[in-house]
Amino acid sequence: AYFKALNQANMDARQAFVNWMAAERETSAEKVLEADATLSTTKNPFDANRDVRAVSRGAVLYKAHCMKCHGENVNGRGPAVLPEHPGRDFHEFSTRFAVTLHRGAPRSWFKKISEGCGDTVEYPDGKSSAMPSFGNVLTREQIWLTITYLQSLDAYAKSAK
Repeated sequence: AYFKALNQANMDARQAFVNWMAAERETSAEKVLEADATLSTTKNPFDANRDVRAVSRGAVLYKAHCMKCHGENVNGRGPAVLPEHPGRDFHEFSTRFAVTLHRGAPRSWFKKISEGCGDTVEYPDGKSSAMPSFGNVLTREQIWLTITYLQSLDAYAKSAK
């Protein structure tokens, strides 16, 4: 349903999500945005260990907005990543450790997704931080859902060889 909304004419990622949630929640887009503005920027409202629906939605959002740089298997090697500025590999020990002990350091992840981080680099569509800012592209809920998906990866991590 999100991809269908995203593909509608003149529909950006934020508005597509808001319209989808408004229809699902049987409310107005304005009410969805009001509720979104009340979500914390430091505490994830979703639980990756218990909320399968949030994990699933986060996986869809990851595929739509993150996979091109972070890769299909979240290894930081997507087709659009600049070789000299690889994306975070969510299979690295330090990331796994943060996911296991801190449930993904969610405050840090939210800030990096929302505000961007890293060196200023030249992408084909202009200059940006290596990790572009998505704060004006996605709602808080979309960011938290994506983080929830990333947090869920630890539950399915294969043991080291």
